[in-house]
Amino acid sequence: MLLALLTILAVSSAESFATETWLSQRIEWKYGKEGVAWKTNIKSPNGQREYQLVLQPLWALEGGVVALEIVVARPGQPDANILGERENGVEYPFVITVKELETGLEHSKFGPVRNLEADGIALNVKIEHFRLGKGVGSGSTYCSKCKNLQELSVWITVESKGE
Repeated sequence: MLLALLTILAVSSAESFATETWLSQRIEWKYGKEGVAWKTNIKSPNGQREYQLVLQPLWALEGGVVALEIVVARPGQPDANILGERENGVEYPFVITVKELETGLEHSKFGPVRNLEADGIALNVKIEHFRLGKGVGSGSTYCSKCKNLQELSVWITVESKGE
């Protein structure tokens, strides 16, 4: 009897720590003609929570994508990233920059795999492939040696965070 009770408690406890997968997908962002954001809505498996997942291009002042921000936003608040608020000059694990791609992800502060958590969800972002182009800015601010982001492939898994 005691063994059966302990088994039931162990199974119940294991279920409370289980994670539920919301999304597990390879995403390919390409600059294309306009460098638009990639977006999708993600819902918890029970349908009670919903967010928008975005790969948002970050532009140099005069043109050229210099980074991609991973954004998780609540419905009705597309500009509020629950992963954090960006400030200039600060590195964030939810921002993938041309600089860190160019110098090599093995030398990056955050590496090729980013584990991000916020609001009871966990994101695992694995950078698989990227392609850089040349040229940032326009007119008198044009830099022909500067790199811009043309393509980025990532594998993203979103899960409920274990409690």
